[in-house]
Amino acid sequence: MKKSFAVLGLGRFGLKLIEELSMHNVDIIAIDVMEENVVKASEFVSSAFVCDSTNEAALKELGVHNVDHAVIAFGSNLQNTILTTIILKEMGIPKITVRVDDEFYVSVMKKLGATDIVSPQKIAGVRLANKIVADTFVDYFNINTEFSVAEISIESDITPLNIQELNPRNRFDVNLLLIKRDQLSLLPKASDSIMPNDHIYVFGATAKIAKFNHYVNSQKG
Repeated sequence: MKKSFAVLGLGRFGLKLIEELSMHNVDIIAIDVMEENVVKASEFVSSAFVCDSTNEAALKELGVHNVDHAVIAFGSNLQNTILTTIILKEMGIPKITVRVDDEFYVSVMKKLGATDIVSPQKIAGVRLANKIVADTFVDYFNINTEFSVAEISIESDITPLNIQELNPRNRFDVNLLLIKRDQLSLLPKASDSIMPNDHIYVFGATAKIAKFNHYVNSQKG
């Protein structure tokens, strides 16, 4: 089942997030009060709307209450950020990520219902998109426009995967850089295996990493 996201606020940060999310097989609702921003977002997603995020009825009409994860990306508009967070929390949206430019308000937003806080100075839209699109992406580091390094958590119920048989380089066009297992950090050898609950670091193109992650975490006995 595809994940669904709502991005509310389509400035530079929100638009970059939309662009990156659109590269994945997910449903996206993009919302802003400025028509010019919505037009820009419509280049990447089909569901882009001019809407006031503090209008609960309008948000429900657009289906925002049904998404798995909402991202509030206003930044400097603190009043709208607060009101929108409260509304989304009352809608029962499971995950709410809120952009906060002033660290002073981090604890406030968490008390209001934010499940995660993001600061553009600490994490770019591209990194956030790849982190939230897959629950097993622990963190994501963009190297350039093509290549990235992802930290991936391996689920507890997968079947151990021998690295030589898995052949990440040739089958998936990614490089397995490191395995973290409990307190150990291992440089992977062909004879090693990826085990349940491991954390692995993978280098490659964004789309290739996503496919590799999906394959590895779907190998269950």
